[in-house]
Amino acid sequence: MDPYTPDSTGRTRGDGDTRAGDYGQQSSFDSWSFKDILTEMGEQARRLVRAEVDLAKAELREEVTKVKASAGLIAGGGLVMFLGAIAFTCFAIAVLDTFMPLWLAAFIVTLLFAGAGAFALKKGLDSLKRVHKPTRTIQTLKEDSQWASRTVQSMKSQIQGHA
Repeated sequence: MDPYTPDSTGRTRGDGDTRAGDYGQQSSFDSWSFKDILTEMGEQARRLVRAEVDLAKAELREEVTKVKASAGLIAGGGLVMFLGAIAFTCFAIAVLDTFMPLWLAAFIVTLLFAGAGAFALKKGLDSLKRVHKPTRTIQTLKEDSQWASRTVQSMKSQIQGHA
């Protein structure tokens, strides 16, 4: 049975996205009992929460992939830089030792590598800063909150109109 096709009592099951208030041929809550309305709201709330959780998971999965890639680049770049630094340190110290004392040559080379390491670290951290919060989920949660408020207000006015 189509979820929006009225059954023998004239009610619809209400499955699916009803945020816009679309209940098929049902235009208001007039023929619904208070229990039916609360049950429907509970079902809609459960579906809504599940959909929001799924959206958040999808967005976070995308961001985790970016974090993994950034972490891999940082780790790989750090390792290669470390190995290259060891080899170049030996070479640079040997070359500078011909012009100055050995301790001064080692100190100068150490300062150069510390500067290069700081540069690479900054690039990696800048890459991590490009990871974004789940903005679509936040926006839809705001919209869902507004929808729920409007629905509750509509129900209140429908119930008060029958009192």
